[in-house]
Amino acid sequence: MAASLRGLSTDLRQYLRVNKLPDIYEALLTGLSVMCPEDYLTFILEKLMYIKENGLECLQWDMFIEEEMKPKSRIVTESNLDMIFNFEEWLMPTPEMYTLAYSHYNFKLKEMCFCAMLQYHLMQRRKKMLLQQRINMAVKHHASRMLRVHVHIWKAWVRYRKGRQAMSYQKIQHVYHVSVGRVIFEAWYKHTLEARKQREYFERLERGENMEDDDLFGQGTGEARDSVSTLPWKIAIQIFSYLDIADIANCACVCRFWKVLTQANLLWSKINFSNVQKRVTDRVATRLLYKARPYLIHLNMRACQHLTRPTFLSVSECRNLQDLNLSECTSLDDDTLKIVTRGCQILLYLNIAHTNLTDASLRAVNKNCMNLQYISLAFCSKFTDRGLLYLASGKCHDKLQYIDISGCLQITPQGFHYMASGCPNLQTVIANEFPTLLDDCIMVVAEKCPKVHTVSLLGCPLLTDECFKRLAQNKSLQVLKIDGNHRVSDNSLKQLGRMCPDLRHVYVADCQRLTDATLKALSSCKNLTVLNLADCVRISDAGVRHLMDGPAAAKLRELNLTNCVRVGDMAMVNVHKRCHNLTYLNVNFCEHISEAGIELLGQIHSLVALDVSGCNCGDQGLSALGNNSRLRDVVLSESSNITDLGLQKFAQQCKEIERLDLSHCMNLTDGAIKNLAFCCRMLTVLNLSGCKHVTDLSIQYLSGVCHYLTQLDISGCIHISDKALKYLRKGCKKLRCLNMLYCKKITKHAAQKIQRHIQVVEYNNDEVPAYFGY
Repeated sequence: MAASLRGLSTDLRQYLRVNKLPDIYEALLTGLSVMCPEDYLTFILEKLMYIKENGLECLQWDMFIEEEMKPKSRIVTESNLDMIFNFEEWLMPTPEMYTLAYSHYNFKLKEMCFCAMLQYHLMQRRKKMLLQQRINMAVKHHASRMLRVHVHIWKAWVRYRKGRQAMSYQKIQHVYHVSVGRVIFEAWYKHTLEARKQREYFERLERGENMEDDDLFGQGTGEARDSVSTLPWKIAIQIFSYLDIADIANCACVCRFWKVLTQANLLWSKINFSNVQKRVTDRVATRLLYKARPYLIHLNMRACQHLTRPTFLSVSECRNLQDLNLSECTSLDDDTLKIVTRGCQILLYLNIAHTNLTDASLRAVNKNCMNLQYISLAFCSKFTDRGLLYLASGKCHDKLQYIDISGCLQITPQGFHYMASGCPNLQTVIANEFPTLLDDCIMVVAEKCPKVHTVSLLGCPLLTDECFKRLAQNKSLQVLKIDGNHRVSDNSLKQLGRMCPDLRHVYVADCQRLTDATLKALSSCKNLTVLNLADCVRISDAGVRHLMDGPAAAKLRELNLTNCVRVGDMAMVNVHKRCHNLTYLNVNFCEHISEAGIELLGQIHSLVALDVSGCNCGDQGLSALGNNSRLRDVVLSESSNITDLGLQKFAQQCKEIERLDLSHCMNLTDGAIKNLAFCCRMLTVLNLSGCKHVTDLSIQYLSGVCHYLTQLDISGCIHISDKALKYLRKGCKKLRCLNMLYCKKITKHAAQKIQRHIQVVEYNNDEVPAYFGY
């Protein structure tokens, strides 16, 4: 049909289009293909008659299909109709179309070839990568095998070397034991010979035989044969440097070698008369100072009441003296100090605290001591503001770095103005025990002394926040000490924490207005090492948590929370987690700290000193504290739940403890002290005050093995008698202080007798006070 219609004229084609013959043809074909009638001719005739009756306007492609069988899309497309009726002349390709089709075909071929080449290249690349991976694995495996072989060879070599070393060690140990045995045998042999000579000497002496021509026992060459004499010169002198003047004088009488040792220059560069203040006289002091004057650099004459003008004249001849302590010397006056400063013009440190010096003395210091850096005028009540003016306008005003004017209540704000204006390089200002001190005095120091890094204002209750806010503007501040001040609030500490990044030592005891906000402010101080918050009753667990969460916890070494009654176990949890460098902790009378909190403290292995007196510490907590073998100072006062078992477990673990306070632990008996004595033999200070069950047997245990005891308190131990004092006198040769108040079984005669051997003895036989709780 398409071939027959190919040669139609244009008019006929137009006629076919106008009469919609293609549409009729499409509707009939669609109906036939879908309905599939049995008599298709009749179907066609009926549908043509229907079109004739209804006209071409109703013509639809699916009109001859029943509703339930109508398809969703056309079956006969327009392109098919155009092909049938020969309407596709406009679709015949042009030369340009042939060119485009050829180009497209070439492009597709090139694309196919390129893709094939790319796939081939990728496949080759994957093969190379896989090969390289296998090569790497092979190299790694080879290296591993080689390493294993060499490790086995090295292991065998090490085993051989260790065997050789063990053999060598055994040989050396054998030689060492033989040598030590030989030395011991020779010493024993010499000792035996000397003992036999001694015995023979006394036997012959008893028989009355003539000893003139014989070699008398004890006769020697005069040369020292002790162990100190065999040491190198420097080491022997270093040993003698730990002795005081009286001991050095006694050592000089031992032998000629020791006398030469005692004359070494190093031993006379530092003289301390304060250790023998009650025995030293002008005669002895002048002789020693005359001998040591070329070498003397440090001289301490604190509280030497018997030294008078001749000694001070000798001091003035020590031209190289740099450190001089004349505090509490009642015989010191203005004329004497003038002579001393005129002779010792290179003094760097001068301590004249607790003396009766006046402005004239400060004028002499101003005139003669050009290099003075340190001066202490504490509790000197005779000088005035004019004396500070002399000091601030003298030759040493620009070098003075440290001044202590504690207790000098006569100083007015004008005096502080003189001091601050004339000494701009001050770094340390101590003004303790100054109840009349006002803000203006400290503010002028903070304003005119920008290098101040240490300020101590203990016992100054009138200072307010304005003073400390002004101090906070000095960013070099490192140490601040205040106590008993009820006017200081959190605002001051916030300012200090924000503006003083180098703050290291903060002492704010008994400042009642301080709260947890203070700890939150101080938590940002990265260099904080010492923090004392004793009697700050508003501090709680939350404040300690803020402090531990900040960078301050990393370097904190000392923390005092005495009587902070709101602090409990949660604070101890935070301290245990954060404070890894804490060496001293005081939680005295923090009643909310239970045994669980104390057990955590036992896991802080950096702790050296701990005070848990008044806390709820029992045997379990004390046993947990024993896990820290580094503890040296422990206070367990008024821990009524501690028994012998707890102290036994503690003592068995902390064998190196040196100071222990067990006062008012009333459940302790002689058994506990027995275990303590035989486990902790390094004890130097022991407090058993209020332990009512302790008897003479405990003192016998202590005196038998604790030979390093220097202080012992047995006050209120009502079962201790004179017998215990005999044990102490025999065993504890180093005991220097003994307290035995309310000991009714100790007689006055025994107490007076032991005073000959112990420097400080406190005794009475009164009734035990009610607060002991007996």
